Amino acid sequence: MITGLTPFAADAASTATPLSNSNALGKDDFLQLLVAQLQAQDPLDPQSAEDFSAQLAQFSSLEQMTNVNTNLEQIQKFEQAVNNSSLVNLIGKNIDAPGNRIDQNSVGTKTLNYKLEEDAVNVDIEIFDSTGKQVATISLADQQAGANQAVWSGVDNQGKPVDPGVYTFQVKAANNTGAEVAAQTFISGKITDVVFEEDGAFAIVDGQKLAVSEVSRVSS
Repeated sequence: MITGLTPFAADAASTATPLSNSNALGKDDFLQLLVAQLQAQDPLDPQSAEDFSAQLAQFSSLEQMTNVNTNLEQIQKFEQAVNNSSLVNLIGKNIDAPGNRIDQNSVGTKTLNYKLEEDAVNVDIEIFDSTGKQVATISLADQQAGANQAVWSGVDNQGKPVDPGVYTFQVKAANNTGAEVAAQTFISGKITDVVFEEDGAFAIVDGQKLAVSEVSRVSS
């Protein structure tokens, strides 16, 4: 044995500290691999200084990238906190958002909102229960292009109050030539709460949870 050299077992690499269970190679894992490689190298044919310097440079780059990623995560968290704080200011504001849901939890009228691409001479608003069965129809005439409203009294086509539950509506419209007029349903109301969940922020309007990203109009 050459004087000054300490022998290592042939399987020294296998006795090194195990790598982390993460699929991503972190700087600690990289350092462990480098140390294991140095321990397992042939004393008579050690790694060249150039190769060792290159690996150290790779380690330095990996550490810098890790630090940059950590800083970006902190910036993202800060921006999210600022964004959440600004969304609280929506409470008490009136908003519009795409939707066609009706929460008929008590006896009373409901306002149904929709937009027409052009003037229509006939408008039929069909209301469905949770099973998809049509329970009521509201027929209107001479509706102008833009935002419109209809009032549903909460009764079916026979004039009987519907059961409490969730209903939906759709709008069918036609112009003076009988051609179909494009219509879009939307929900309009005042935001009473803003909730934050893992998949985003939501506004509570008339008991309904709407994604803030879907809000198309905000007014005081």
